[in-house]
Amino acid sequence: MFSSAMKTNFTEYKYREVFLYFLRLGFVGFGGPLALIGMMQKDLVETRGWMPIEEFHQAFAMIKAMPGPVAFQTAVFLGRRRAGLWGGLIAAVMLNLPAFLLMVLFGYYYQAYENLKSAQSFLSGMQASALVMVLVGMKSFFLPYYKRFSYWMLLIVGAVVFFKDWLPEPVLIIGGASVWAISKHFKYRSSALPAFAFVLEPKLFELMGVCAKAGAFVFGTGLAIVPMLEKGVVENLHWMTHSQFMDALAMGQITPGPVVITATFIGFKTLGLVGAVVSTVAIFAPSFFHIMTWFPSALNFLSRQKWITDFVFAATSVIVGTLIVTTVKMMTPWQSTPWCFVIFAIGFLVAVKTKIPSWVLIPAGGFAGLLFGLL
Repeated sequence: MFSSAMKTNFTEYKYREVFLYFLRLGFVGFGGPLALIGMMQKDLVETRGWMPIEEFHQAFAMIKAMPGPVAFQTAVFLGRRRAGLWGGLIAAVMLNLPAFLLMVLFGYYYQAYENLKSAQSFLSGMQASALVMVLVGMKSFFLPYYKRFSYWMLLIVGAVVFFKDWLPEPVLIIGGASVWAISKHFKYRSSALPAFAFVLEPKLFELMGVCAKAGAFVFGTGLAIVPMLEKGVVENLHWMTHSQFMDALAMGQITPGPVVITATFIGFKTLGLVGAVVSTVAIFAPSFFHIMTWFPSALNFLSRQKWITDFVFAATSVIVGTLIVTTVKMMTPWQSTPWCFVIFAIGFLVAVKTKIPSWVLIPAGGFAGLLFGLL
């Protein structure tokens, strides 16, 4: 009886520990995915000893090879490792809750101020700075591979195919990476690759599909979802304007937690609070499913497979190509506000030369836009 009570108390302690840590991280987790992962490694692995550092590095290497936002998946993995299935769920919810509430609040007041000239200037400046962070965010995709000719070849092919709209994004990324990995894999001596609502509103299911697709088929940091989401909700479905999407992206970058929370605003703008909940759940659901089900068991096996490295390499190359094309497209509306190019250029130089966080740079761009708008 005594041992059973102790076990129950220890389990509750672990739930509370996961709850409090990831809620705090959700409030203070600025700086992008690498900053979030660095905090988790230092606090939970090195300081609290939730798992051996070698095991964490192995898991993180595999998480980077999976589709979905890496910081979110790392949080779910650590929560599950510490407190089981409920721990993973608690980590997922608490990490995103503060940013979710901020995005809903932004969406609630957005329509009232969207058409004010001063607000438009401020938001345009934030958009320019947000695009700086998208471009700077490519650094993590770029540095490990830029000396390889095949990287540039795959990048250019991916950019052209994406620009011409010859293939859907999931087919382009997953298909291209798979073909490359298979072609490289046959050079090895290893064996063959393993086989791999709330309301009856049609738009709700479309929203769910767009967000789930973005969460399921995009690799790397949260910024990698930008091309797929922008094309889905702006170009194909016309649920919001390009400017509104850029405002959502800017807010997604200055809120704490994963930048993927941008989907919350898209859902709120489309179907109110129900849409915000559905879009948020849908975009994180694929990653959550992976980490909570097969990933822990498959971790050791997959980390030993040589084809994983080639798959991630090819997927990363294609993603950078799509990000470059999307970045250029997003600059097109600036023809009517050429000072956005000035803010972008200055912001880019500052971001490259310093380690200025997004939650400082993006509002600073907004105030610069407000100043230009008054001139």
